[in-house]
Amino acid sequence: MELLDKNFVKDLKADGTFNETSFAREYESIWSGSAEDAFFNSDMFDKHREIKQPEYEYSGRSTKDSYYLLSVDVGRIGCSSVVCVFKVIPQPEGNSIKKLVNMYTFDEEHMGIQALRIKSLFYKYKAKAVVIDGNGLGVGLIDFMVIKSIDEATGDEYPAFDVINDTEGLYKKFKTVDSEKEAIYIIKANAPLNTEIHSNCSAQINAGKVKFLEDERFAKSKLLGTKVGENMTPEQRAEYLRPFTLTSILKEEMMNLREEHDGVNIILKQANRKIKKDKFSAFEYGLYYIKQLDESKKKRKKAKISDFMFYS
Repeated sequence: MELLDKNFVKDLKADGTFNETSFAREYESIWSGSAEDAFFNSDMFDKHREIKQPEYEYSGRSTKDSYYLLSVDVGRIGCSSVVCVFKVIPQPEGNSIKKLVNMYTFDEEHMGIQALRIKSLFYKYKAKAVVIDGNGLGVGLIDFMVIKSIDEATGDEYPAFDVINDTEGLYKKFKTVDSEKEAIYIIKANAPLNTEIHSNCSAQINAGKVKFLEDERFAKSKLLGTKVGENMTPEQRAEYLRPFTLTSILKEEMMNLREEHDGVNIILKQANRKIKKDKFSAFEYGLYYIKQLDESKKKRKKAKISDFMFYS
């Protein structure tokens, strides 16, 4: 069996894919489980780990109404920024199917560089929008998202991104004729909104409306069963498995969350403070905005029906 290079292990622990419990399980053979009174159901998460391959760009292999959505939890020094990539498949009735087809992490990078990378992903997936946490560090990222971005290494330019829900007109002055229209949805969560976001996340998973990449151990087993996988270095395999690994880390973050209450509001607390929740935050913010889009579509559909009944 090949051993991982010591420097690679050090880098792995330093980057956004590192999670203490998943690392211990994968590389040190130490089992880890969920908090005893976890808010989310481990079995329901595992039941829907059915996506065999991540997606790295837009794919037209779906329904004509399908779209991609990016959702971001912002980090800076000592914390990763996380981007969740959803492929959303609207349904004739009820809520859409949400497939978490990839995840990316940016470690301790300048907000301007993070904005550049997120815009690049936006165009790579032909995304409908980018959902960003607008509290705290998110404000700094949005400041760079609403102005033009230039990649000094390649010379590529990306336009300013417009904010969909700029109710206070804070970003209106940055709009230009070249701006990417209605590209950013800002979430500024408070206790009542967090309660709604948490509840929606749980309900969507329990209803089977969210699909995840399969367990990295299954993906690794299949990879090693191929000639290509056999010839990979341990580092190449780890890179190949990164989206699967990030999905497992997302699960561990969720299974570490316990429910507490402040009046009618739901507060999710980490049972183990060493386990972060940045991937979970990005994930549930994306689900929340997709819910808004689903409900908006239902309202338009009802309005059309009522108009038809009025005129007929």
